[in-house]
Amino acid sequence: MLDKDTLKELIRIVGRENVLTSEVSLATYMYDATLLYGKPDVVVFVENAQQIASILKLANSKGIPVTPRGAGMGLSGGTVPHRGGIVIVMTRMNRILEIDPQNRVAVVEPGVTNMELQKAVAPYGLMYVPDPASQKVSTMGGNFGENAGGMRGIKYGVTKDHILGVELVLPTGDIVRIGGKWEPIVPELNLLALLIGSEGTLGIATQIIVRLLPLPRAVKTLLAVYNTLEEAGNSVSQIVAQGIIPTTLELMDNKVIQAVEEWLHIGLPLEAGAVLLIEVDGWGPELERQAEKIKEICQANGATQVQLARDAAERDNLWLARRSAIGAMARLRPSYDLEDATVPRSRLPEMLRRVEAIAEKYRIPIGMLAHAGDGNLHPLVLFDERDQEEMERVHRTREEIFRAALELGGTLSGEHGIGLGKLDFMPLAFTPAELDFMRRERRAFDPNGILNPGKFIPESPQGI
Repeated sequence: MLDKDTLKELIRIVGRENVLTSEVSLATYMYDATLLYGKPDVVVFVENAQQIASILKLANSKGIPVTPRGAGMGLSGGTVPHRGGIVIVMTRMNRILEIDPQNRVAVVEPGVTNMELQKAVAPYGLMYVPDPASQKVSTMGGNFGENAGGMRGIKYGVTKDHILGVELVLPTGDIVRIGGKWEPIVPELNLLALLIGSEGTLGIATQIIVRLLPLPRAVKTLLAVYNTLEEAGNSVSQIVAQGIIPTTLELMDNKVIQAVEEWLHIGLPLEAGAVLLIEVDGWGPELERQAEKIKEICQANGATQVQLARDAAERDNLWLARRSAIGAMARLRPSYDLEDATVPRSRLPEMLRRVEAIAEKYRIPIGMLAHAGDGNLHPLVLFDERDQEEMERVHRTREEIFRAALELGGTLSGEHGIGLGKLDFMPLAFTPAELDFMRRERRAFDPNGILNPGKFIPESPQGI
């Protein structure tokens, strides 16, 4: 519980109408998109960097935990206020401040959604490349904090590859600018690489400068159908090994196909063990050559069909299927957990086999989604959180999936972050010396440990 003087100061900074303290209001901000929760002491809506700076100075002086929050769509517990304190809601900072088509950059506030930015720059013939499946609701601040990826990541990279600069409020309340429109010639330490993906632990982004790219002149979209997951996985590594870098290379297994088709009725092959949704962009004969070569590779690796989208409507239906997969699967059980791990492309078939074996071992239904082109798997674990015995099996399932990814040379996360949900697994991925180095880096930014405490980096060496 915050003292009265602190509440009065928060009201002075942002206005009474922007400070929430009722039990109902606080309960609304206990969660993100996971099953984790924690009750804040107060929720504060902000509209500019100066307000955030004043709040952080106040919190830093009193040792009050602060949790920054955007749309609350995180999948690792990163915006869950598990130690109480102040939740700062960023959604009202939702302006696109500048679009510069000549220099192909834009400046946005953190509450702008990914889709809003995409729509704003499209009339200029431009695109912002990272396109997470949640792009309609996920915010640019959250994308920055998690280093969000998306379906175009295999060819164009992820958030870190498209951020040029940021205005940041440090935990001490100082406002700094890192990078800028002309980032390649800015003479400074490359702190952007440290800040992007730091999950709101090193500072709060208040303006983000992004790189834009031209929209592709033409695309070809293919759906490759397989009897088994392993055949689909083999095709992925073979396509890239042949020197072809698709724009997208997405995988869905039979459970996902069945769920999506039952919901949308768009003609997906219900008998398929897996499908790959593949897109290439470019122009002219080279585009035709790539599409034909991909078809040959898929067929050589067991594809029973390779269909080319005949028009924009058919292409849109295929992408609707992929973007609807999580919602379709969520209808099947009371609860679900969308996991996130990566493996090298060459180990993808083995990882797919191991996840299937883990699901069978613990009798837990798992649907498989993947940004397969860059080895980023999203096992979708279905369960009933009211069943304690089943929850024990779910926990063991998660642990074995992460152990398998690490054993195959992968990572604990590709884009969803560590947050609270994977914190205990960090000692499996990093040595004590590496974790201690990360803790020291964090203390350099946040000596009093007020900003998103107890997340991302374990505070002590113990793990699972």
